[in-house]
Amino acid sequence: MLNLNLIQKEYGFMGDTIFLNVSQVVVPPKRVQDAYRRFMDDYVANFGMDIVPRAWDIVNNARPKLQKLINARDSREIAFVKNTAEGISILANGIKYNEGDNIVISDQEHQSILFPWIAAHERYGVKLKVVKSIDREVDVDGLIAAIDEHTRVLAVSAVQFSTGFRANLKKLGDACHEKGVIFCVDGIQALGRLKIDVQDCHIDYMAAGGNKGLLATLGAGFVYCSDRIVNDIIPCYAGYQSTVSHVSPPSITTEFDSLEWYPHARRFESGNLSYNCIEAISNGVDLVLELGIENIEEHIKILEKHLRSLISDLHLYVVQAKDEENWGGVVCVYYPAERESDVVRILEEHKIVCTMRGGYIRFGLEFYNTIEQMEIVAKALHIIDKLEA
Repeated sequence: MLNLNLIQKEYGFMGDTIFLNVSQVVVPPKRVQDAYRRFMDDYVANFGMDIVPRAWDIVNNARPKLQKLINARDSREIAFVKNTAEGISILANGIKYNEGDNIVISDQEHQSILFPWIAAHERYGVKLKVVKSIDREVDVDGLIAAIDEHTRVLAVSAVQFSTGFRANLKKLGDACHEKGVIFCVDGIQALGRLKIDVQDCHIDYMAAGGNKGLLATLGAGFVYCSDRIVNDIIPCYAGYQSTVSHVSPPSITTEFDSLEWYPHARRFESGNLSYNCIEAISNGVDLVLELGIENIEEHIKILEKHLRSLISDLHLYVVQAKDEENWGGVVCVYYPAERESDVVRILEEHKIVCTMRGGYIRFGLEFYNTIEQMEIVAKALHIIDKLEA
């Protein structure tokens, strides 16, 4: 059961605003806001002295929290990057391709996971096998069927950004593991909201920005890279933070022929990082772990089921996966685009903050949302439903 007192302590400042925009960007809890400000206060108070070693303490403190959240084997399988796209690009550009290799991916994917593989197709000649969705649902069986002896990577989002479809990562991971294919996951729409176990799902590589379910902010995210594949990935960026073979100033480098990379995910951290944003992630994940990811997921499931039951009679098109197990805590509704100003007004009158883009509304559910809020959302949607196209 969720600790409601803790949620009130961290999110009481939201008042009666119904914030349902976590699928785009979260409002960080109070502890994250405080930690973010404190980082800059300490930076200025100490004139930036010793900031790098102190900042790496922040990084090394954050790794085991993410390890616990996703059930990685070792905290060294965690590295920090700027965002999801950078994280996926590290893999797409870092593996060595053989002639005829292919990547399996769905046609539903966000650009952050899709474009790195299109770029790899252009740069290295690797083939893209794009599997068509069925009725807006990712064809999991089709993805597995597309794997052949030349498939290097199968890439998928844990939860689709435009439909809320939750992929069966266990089924996909088992198939990839059996066939020796790298299983790559974009976790940003799920992590911190829904449980992901990288070992149970045989996930080899996962990336996510910190600005959604991890309760942090823009500017930093992380990658998980299994020790099984890490040494096969040569980063496209290099720096003293990512290599064992560096020397400390004022000494200079005398070895010019090769680099000795760290034998774990730190090889992806090529320079100074967004330490303040990593501190935000660290504190955000603390809250997720305190509340319990199982409790959070169960609460989100209850909210989604209740909201969907309340809006089942709408004439508006509501995107909904056929099987409840594929509901990802994201509810998408289409409205007449020409009535956008009226829709904006109705949502504002009900103090609802959500994603709106040209005929499309997306509600991202989180642990701080309530059953009562779902009823207000349903009321607003029924008013929108009565607008004439």
